[in-house]
Amino acid sequence: MPTNGGSVFSETLRDVTNIKLEELSKKRSEFEATKNNVLSRLEEETDPLTRLGLLSQGVKDCFGIKTTKTGEMLSGPSKNPDLELELKNLDSFMAQSKYDPCITPQLMRSWEESLLRRLGEQSSKLEFASLYAQLVTEWLSTEKATPDASQDDVDMAEAYEDVGDSMKKEARHGWEKVVFESAGVDEKVLKSYLLELFGLQDPSNPAKAKAMKQLRELSKFENSLAAPKQFNPATLTWVINGLLASDLLTDERREVLRDFLGNPTILAEVADVLDMRLAALSTWSWGESVALEQQRRINGVFNILMHEDVLQAIFLHYIGTKWSVFLKRALGRFRKFDGAWKSSARFISSRDQERRSYYLSPNYIRRRDSVHAARDNIYRKHYFMANLMNRENQKQSSLEGEVEANYSRQAASVTYQQQMQAPMQAPGLKRLMARQAPMPAAPVTRMMGYNSQDGDFDEADDTDDDKQDRNPMEDKQRLIRLLSTEIAINRELHGEFTAFHSVLEGWYSLLPHETILTVMALLGTSETWIAFFAKFLRAPLKFLDDSPATQPRTRLRGTPSSHALSEIFSESILFCLDFAVNQATEGHNLHRMHDDFWFWSSNHGVAKTAWGAVSKFVTATRTYVDFGKSGTVRISRNPSAKLAIDEDLPAGDIRWGFLKLSTQTGQFEIDQGMVDKHIVDLRRQLADKRKSVISFIQTWNTFAATFFTSNFGKPANCFGRTHVDQILATHQRIQREVFASSPTSPSPLLAGEAAPQEPITGVVEYLKHVLRTRFSVSDIPDAYLFFPMELGGLDLRSPFVSILPVREAVVEDPTTLIAAFLEAERDDYARNKLAFERGDRRYSSQVPQELKGVEEPPFMAFDEYTRYREDLAYDFQDNLAGVFRRLLEVPAAEGGIRTASAAVRAGIEDLAASSHGLKGITGHWRSMDAYWRWIAQLYGPEAITRFGGLNIVEPGLLPMGMVSIFRDKRVKWQG
Repeated sequence: MPTNGGSVFSETLRDVTNIKLEELSKKRSEFEATKNNVLSRLEEETDPLTRLGLLSQGVKDCFGIKTTKTGEMLSGPSKNPDLELELKNLDSFMAQSKYDPCITPQLMRSWEESLLRRLGEQSSKLEFASLYAQLVTEWLSTEKATPDASQDDVDMAEAYEDVGDSMKKEARHGWEKVVFESAGVDEKVLKSYLLELFGLQDPSNPAKAKAMKQLRELSKFENSLAAPKQFNPATLTWVINGLLASDLLTDERREVLRDFLGNPTILAEVADVLDMRLAALSTWSWGESVALEQQRRINGVFNILMHEDVLQAIFLHYIGTKWSVFLKRALGRFRKFDGAWKSSARFISSRDQERRSYYLSPNYIRRRDSVHAARDNIYRKHYFMANLMNRENQKQSSLEGEVEANYSRQAASVTYQQQMQAPMQAPGLKRLMARQAPMPAAPVTRMMGYNSQDGDFDEADDTDDDKQDRNPMEDKQRLIRLLSTEIAINRELHGEFTAFHSVLEGWYSLLPHETILTVMALLGTSETWIAFFAKFLRAPLKFLDDSPATQPRTRLRGTPSSHALSEIFSESILFCLDFAVNQATEGHNLHRMHDDFWFWSSNHGVAKTAWGAVSKFVTATRTYVDFGKSGTVRISRNPSAKLAIDEDLPAGDIRWGFLKLSTQTGQFEIDQGMVDKHIVDLRRQLADKRKSVISFIQTWNTFAATFFTSNFGKPANCFGRTHVDQILATHQRIQREVFASSPTSPSPLLAGEAAPQEPITGVVEYLKHVLRTRFSVSDIPDAYLFFPMELGGLDLRSPFVSILPVREAVVEDPTTLIAAFLEAERDDYARNKLAFERGDRRYSSQVPQELKGVEEPPFMAFDEYTRYREDLAYDFQDNLAGVFRRLLEVPAAEGGIRTASAAVRAGIEDLAASSHGLKGITGHWRSMDAYWRWIAQLYGPEAITRFGGLNIVEPGLLPMGMVSIFRDKRVKWQG
């Protein structure tokens, strides 16, 4: 089974591609020769009718339209029905012109111009098809190129090479230093902590113990995994698709798995082998060793990628997925067990309910449509055990480049060592660490691993199941929107707001095996599976670049991320953290994504209590907080006030991606200094890929259009329009600084290229210059760069077009929504009071006890009316629950292009008849997303003028099989 290089299928596809490109070259040469011959004959002819006859026949010859000996067109299937209809009609008109003096020379000239335009359009299509062929050939040659660098490359890398290489070595050294040493967990302390946490030795709270007993009943599930014939083609299909959506495999192994999916015989054989392997679970092993490779991610973090064979990967992913789905449901039942998981919902006495029903209406005691209900629903669906799977075929959908930017105030090893030397609870330790001088994050090593339509506010739905595939980046961005919304509401309603954010340091690398196995045993896992998990964790590891004499070393700490099994270990342990915070704070929830967690409250003391629970957890589990990525804010309604933060809470800013939370404004702002460092890295990565235009564009799309954009946060009402303008201005600056070049000051990206005659300020000008100087193609239409590959374009992505359509739809100032709520609340109170005093409204015949005998009871006070703003529903427009939803919204692209012009609409309709699978710009305008509608209308008219339609290249001429391969390949980041 191939483990290195491409699959047989991909090699065959390369051969087919080369043949196709050769045929394209011949077709263009034949067309241009025939066209030039026709045009030269036209130069010698002056009679309009004769010229038209020569041109008509020449067009038929150029396009390969079959005719009889007398020149009549033969009927049959056609690739150019419009052209053939025009030529057929023209034959009739020319016959008429021999006799009819009303057919004027001017009319015949218009026919001639139409045919010449057809030839020009076809020449353009073949020219850019040929250019595309050259770009594919260029890409193939760079893929096969030897690693020997040219002098230009050496000069280009001079400033980076030593730094990048030293960071890589330092990251590997730090990783090796911890994973081959035991964590030294005090298992007695850990067990005592867990028993106390889950009430297994506390008779005062039997609910927790009963919930735990229910959770520990795993025998039925484990027996189901022992049943024969677990694997079949259907099972293997969802397992392989899950692996393909993960970060676990190399491009070569991904190609092998795709080959599996298309071959039922192979799937049947694989199923038999894996059934035998599962039946012999007790004798399973990794083998002699598992190869490791160090790779850099886009955010500068170095991953350690395990090169297990594909059968091992399928086997482990199947087991991990089965456990993941089971645990998600089991832990969900634990959360719902009455009396176990606490709720932060305020207790509302029967007296208060009676008074609200009497004075207002029964609608004012509903919990369902309240802010609290919406919060609880969001937590359940998106942040409770978020990394476990809801169903077996659930995939992780994300674009390459959707990775959180890495930031730390200090080297990770400093924090780890300090925590090793001192208990985390030591007073002032967090402040001591935070006072170290800020510095940019060095690459570290880690094992790989709301809009209004989200359905986040369906409080009637009490299930945890999310029918959609998982998108970690969207969940993280939703979390930032949720925090911003909570700041806006709590600051106004409660006067202040406290939030902390933290990350568990080197989570997958430092996770103690003793902690993993102890927690899994506590959950009721049998000895058979505990033994299997132990063998999975203690893998024999050896780096690919180690010498043959180097012996593999057994892992004693940590677990490989991106494995489904590692995720169940991680989430099971972190479930203990979630539960500990919930219990300590009397029902408040820790919002967590993997090892990245957030907590907020309007009560500063509650936040301190939550952090105390975190401290106890990391001490007992022998895990560590990354204080370089931790921080706390305490925001006041008065921007000039500076509220003290308890010294036990982690010091530092609250950050996510390129965003930093301002303690004055309460808004996330783009950290331009952090952007500057990544601009340098972007320029470096582009320089490494400049030998292939296709690789260059893929790198640009991933880094600039996806990585930068996703880390700026999606435009949302809670951020306001200022945030959108910051994103657009920053993208403008990125292009200017990356590509800035002039005849007197050339960009290093142009090393080896001819000097530009005009200043270059952006990616479009740069690419046109490269295409012109490298391939001698001038007058390149913008549509060629931005159109999707299926239409013959290069699929260059514009970060501006993805942002601009929503700019006008975003609420300009989110504080106006809060102000509107406060005004509406006052108005609703006044209306209810007036109606009560007039005697117009009596909703409850049950008079509250204290009002019995009172002839004219006064209306409830305003403070009583607003007491349960967040806990109960209020029936008026712009109520708090509505404002909460509105602030969280990522508005639809209301400012986008909704209607196409007549010419573009006609071009879209022409695409509808295409038999080729189109993506992006398709034959159905309404089904296209806002980005592609904008691109189609912006560049479509130019394409129609140059190519006669939206197809830049004729369908069938492009090597789409090879295009799909390099589209699926992941960028290899240098450093």
